[in-house]
Amino acid sequence: MNKCPVKVAELSVSFNGTSVLQNVSFELEKGSLVGIIGPNGAGKSSVLKHISGYLAPTEGRVCLFGEPVMELAADQRAALLSYLPQINRVEFPYKVSELIALGLVNNHALDKAQKKSQINKVLKRLNIERLEERSVDELSGGEQQLVHLARILLQDAPVILLDEPSASLDIGHEGQLMNILYSLAQEGKTVLVALHNLNTAAEFCDRLLLMHHGKLIADGVPSSILTQQQIQQIYPYEVKVSINSSTGNPNILAVKRDSY
Repeated sequence: MNKCPVKVAELSVSFNGTSVLQNVSFELEKGSLVGIIGPNGAGKSSVLKHISGYLAPTEGRVCLFGEPVMELAADQRAALLSYLPQINRVEFPYKVSELIALGLVNNHALDKAQKKSQINKVLKRLNIERLEERSVDELSGGEQQLVHLARILLQDAPVILLDEPSASLDIGHEGQLMNILYSLAQEGKTVLVALHNLNTAAEFCDRLLLMHHGKLIADGVPSSILTQQQIQQIYPYEVKVSINSSTGNPNILAVKRDSY
């Protein structure tokens, strides 16, 4: 499996005559943590849905390890890619352990005891052992997100896509999540995560893809993407970009006004 994990080539998408994505092209390398950023409606979620194979492109191509994603069977995609969307509705009152175990549904090599051991490891890694016997529909939004992340970790696919996974997390759990994603990239996974928190993106991501109006307008290391001029052009309200004195990475803050 030496081919490029993810290749997006001239991806264009239209819904009901409205252009959603326009000629988006990029590649993701093995062992990278890449953030996809941009204002609401920029096209971040659409990019992730098309890489996952959930939606078919109007034009262009998406490949996983050299294979067109739309030509892969569901079980083949599951072996190569895991996807955590923004909204994860649970229609049945699964116990946490039952929902997490779905990440092992295609792993037939493990017996019952081995699966239990794997579940326990991921519960411990996320520090959610206390939730194991709880019903998922009784959990807070942040707790549910950690449970879904546990399922993704158990799936153990080489490519991981996450759409705003920290949106419902407090700052402590956000840091925990991003450190886990960073460690997964260090272990050789290819991780693409949509983020709204630009400071989090700057601190943790190796590379950023900046989306605006369905176009990929910039691609590079955080210091080259999160500049005062570029951010001010994209986001409609005044922000201040400075340098974090501790890490040397960009730091972005909204500017307080006397009146609005």
